[in-house]
Amino acid sequence: MLTIIKRFQTRYFHFWDRLNVLRAGILGANDGIISVSGIVLGAVGANMSNQTLFISGISGMLAGACSMAGGEYVSVSAQKDVQVSCLNNQIAPESRNSEAYQTKIQEIDLMNPLHAAVMSFVSFMLGALIPLLAISLSTPAWRLTNTLIAMVIALTLNATISAQRGAISIRKVVLRNITIGLVTAFVTFVMGSLLGGAV
Repeated sequence: MLTIIKRFQTRYFHFWDRLNVLRAGILGANDGIISVSGIVLGAVGANMSNQTLFISGISGMLAGACSMAGGEYVSVSAQKDVQVSCLNNQIAPESRNSEAYQTKIQEIDLMNPLHAAVMSFVSFMLGALIPLLAISLSTPAWRLTNTLIAMVIALTLNATISAQRGAISIRKVVLRNITIGLVTAFVTFVMGSLLGGAV
């Protein structure tokens, strides 16, 4: 089994592509957690029913996942175009001995936009499920508290994973992540409360 996995990685996931897929997964999950938390907490602020909350959350999850996947595909496609251009320049006779192309790009190093798009889509959906389940399974009195707790825990885990191989402090990454999530939750909740009260 391990041999099959190794062959698959060698054939389809090379160094730069693995980094790209990892980046897309971390960002996708983070956006899923924060975006859907913001959507459902805005709906809580407007005092909407559980059914409306659930529909809003599902709609936000699907729209966000599609948007993230599309954005990743476009972004990585642009990066790949640059790589292909550099690769073609390396192959050109007048550029073979040029000092500007001492760092060689090989075809095996080209990024795959589809890998990043799929990972972004899946990770966004998984991240979005956390606040969606937290709010759907809570009683009206605990919807706000449970969703905030679930969001903070999920963002902490995601930030810890993303900072594992970096030189930056894990605590700093976690605090930054949680701050962004809480600010988003506050803004959407207040907006929902204002609009809900005006209806």
